[in-house]
Formats: sequence, C-alpha cells, structure tokens
Amino acid sequence: MAKMTGIPAVELTAFRSKNLDTTCFRGSAPLAQLALISQPDIFDQVTNPKGLQRDLSPKHASEAYEYVHRSRISDYPRAFPEVVLNVRDKRVLKIEEADGSSVVKLQFSVSDMKDGKVYVSRVDGNHRLYYSAGDDRRDPLLADVPFQIHVGLTQEQERSLFVDINSNQKGLSSSHLAVMQNRLTADEIEIRDHLDRWITSKLSNDPASPWHGMIHEGGSKKGTRQQGLTRLVNFASIQGGVAKLLSKSQYIHDLGDAQLQYVIVRNYWQAVKLAFSVEWANPKEYLLLKNIGVWSLSILAAAIIDRCMPLARVETSDFARYLQQARSRFDWSKDSTGERAVAGMSGNKAALIIAAAMAEELTDESGSNMIKDIQDRLRTQLAATSTLPAH
Repeated sequence: MAKMTGIPAVELTAFRSKNLDTTCFRGSAPLAQLALISQPDIFDQVTNPKGLQRDLSPKHASEAYEYVHRSRISDYPRAFPEVVLNVRDKRVLKIEEADGSSVVKLQFSVSDMKDGKVYVSRVDGNHRLYYSAGDDRRDPLLADVPFQIHVGLTQEQERSLFVDINSNQKGLSSSHLAVMQNRLTADEIEIRDHLDRWITSKLSNDPASPWHGMIHEGGSKKGTRQQGLTRLVNFASIQGGVAKLLSKSQYIHDLGDAQLQYVIVRNYWQAVKLAFSVEWANPKEYLLLKNIGVWSLSILAAAIIDRCMPLARVETSDFARYLQQARSRFDWSKDSTGERAVAGMSGNKAALIIAAAMAEELTDESGSNMIKDIQDRLRTQLAATSTLPAH
C-alpha cells in the first residue's frame, strides 16, 4: 500500500502543446503525484491480452527509485525522460483553461479511480513511477520530473506510441516488442515487411499449430501460471527460426501465398513433434525446444521442404519421413556426452553444424543419399582437376 493514500485529487499545471501528430499537455510535477493519478496496464496473453506494458521488473523499479532518492552530486546531474500518460477515462479529469493562455490546470479526481481499472494509462514510465508514491519501506518521491499527458488516445494509438518509444531502446524484451508490433500492423503490411513475425504469430495463436499455447509472447507470466501452463519458448526464438527457414528455402517462396507458406511451416513442426515425440513431450530433459533445437531444426526444415515440394509432397507425414532418418544423428538430452551430444552447443554457428550433419542423413525413396551423392561426385571432379598440369 502506498504511503500517499487518502488524497482525493491532484492538480497539475501544464501547457497545451504539439508533439508531431498529437496535442498533449506538458509540464513537470512530483513523481509521487504522477504515480497517484496513473495506473499500469500490464500485457498478459491470458488475463490481459489487450494490455500494453512489459511485465514489471521489481529490480528495475527499485533502481529507478534509488536513482532519484540518492543524494545530489553537483558534478553528475540526474534527469529522467518525460513520463508519458494517456487519460483513457475523461471523467476523472477536469481541465481549466485561461482565456488567451496556453497554461491549463489539470485536476485529477484520484478518489474516483478505483476497482483496479486503468483510468490514466502509463504509456511510458511505469518503472519510474512504480515505487514513487511510497510504500511500507519507501518514502514518496517529491522530486519534479517532466510529463507529457495525452487525453483520449485509443489503446491502439497507445500501442503505436509504445512501439515508437521503445523500438530503439536497449533492454525491452524482443518477444514483447515483436508481439506489440505484430498487433499494431495490418496483416498485408506485416506479411510484406515481416513475414517471419507474421508466421510466428500464427504458430502461437493457431489451435492447429503444435506450438499453440507454448510460446511466451512477452509481458507478465502470472496468467499463464494461474492456469497451470508453461510457455516453453520465447516468441523471438521461434521468429528467429522461421527467419532462418525462409532465408534458406528456395521452393517455399514459389507458393506466393503467405497463408500457404504458413501451412507448410506448420506441417513441418507437426512432423517434428511426431518424429521427436519423446523429446517434445519432455522439454525439461531435452534441448529440442531450446534455442539450439529450434534454430537447428528450422535450418534443416529448408532442406527437407526443398526436397518435398518438387515432388508435391507437403503433408506432415512427408516431412516426418525425412526427420525420422535424421533424428538419431544427435542426442538431445541435457546431460548427453560424446560425439552425438548437443549439450554444450549454442549459437547460430552450432545450429548450422547440427542442421548440416542431420541433412547428410537424408535419403530418397530409392535409398540414395542426395547430399552424399553430390559430395562424392564433387570430390571426384576435384580429384580429377587437381591432377591436371598447371598452365
């Protein structure tokens, strides 16, 4: 419970201002007051799928509080960027304007903000404000910081500003930012500019996808835990794998239809779940669903898809047949040792090595191994040319 309780209203002095495409109110006010009049809207893919902010980091919020609370050092001045708020419910705000002046009084009715509803959303600055009103161990922060208050932006417009503000900042969860960007952009534009992200979103939300319910899209995990679920992989990890598949496959792009390309990718991962059923069902014991597994199998997917598509074989069973050939090439258990062990391998280079080694195990229906056949023929050519006299 914050120490600053029982305060019925907060009045701020501000200037009506323009900021690119928006009209807003700007000024400065004590952090504690800004904390009192605003509420976080934490994105949770189960309990609050329309939310905005990433999951709160108590450590980050505590560091922001201590940054303000520390003693002033003249040689090292402190400063915060603007706290950006949006008044969603105009009933809690009264605006008093003086004739001919850009100065306004913003009167916020704190007593009307109840029931856990977000009346004034924290578009940017939740960690700065989280402890600012004080609690059982902290005093309220009365230092002034700049604010930018918008009135009546839609949640979609808030999301747009959130993406614009955070897209170039270090530290924001890449999964969380990718999901926010995906939800902001129309399907046609998303497919054109970010096909990998669009396909990953489909894998996450399509009930027919083997990844459905397994991908953590950023934000809070409280709703997931309350439902007894486990999100095994991050959105960014799957998106990275899809990007690798799309960059290496030649034939998948010939389909020309993103919906059909998605079905190919979905069928492939259904085949992975089928061929690696033990590893898939026991993710705590195996590395298959970690980054190294997702990326390796995504790279391998390009090789398998490019074998199957020219033969018009794009069903799950077609992909699974090739995966069954390659599945024993490596031991995916977390405690594996020896030449077949994946344990200890990580990164893009390792994924390329694993995928290449698995691809060498693939044979066609006649039993012929295409990669090994090509390797043998090229080695023969190399040996023949190396014996030719130099000119």
